[in-house]
Amino acid sequence: MANLTKLKIVTPYAQNLEKDVYSVELKTSEGRIAVLPDHNPLMSIIENHVAYIRELPNAPRKPLLLLDGIVYVEEHQVRVFSDYFKFLDEIKIDEINSLLNKLKNDLANEEDDKKKLQLKSKIKLNESILIAYKDR
Repeated sequence: MANLTKLKIVTPYAQNLEKDVYSVELKTSEGRIAVLPDHNPLMSIIENHVAYIRELPNAPRKPLLLLDGIVYVEEHQVRVFSDYFKFLDEIKIDEINSLLNKLKNDLANEEDDKKKLQLKSKIKLNESILIAYKDR
């Protein structure tokens, strides 16, 4: 059996992913990195991008959209604290664009300041998803 690393991803939206993987490819503020088993410890800021995980050495890479966050690499563990993540095959760009248009329309018609802030936050999240999606 191949030597594997535990990947843990956590977001403020209570999204969690925990699985054993062979490699994780990430885009940090310093450039792209690939984390393999027994990688030296490191901590870095990650940017909005499409990351890739490989479950086994010869397995195909699986694309995963990650938004801003921090990665901590330890001997047998990669921990990612990200604003948002989703596997690329689960993302429906048409639905995101439709939702974005609806949110912008709702914002233009909203008078309550608290609801405006919530709408702006959702708009920013969806715009970030679209930008990161183009990174693939």
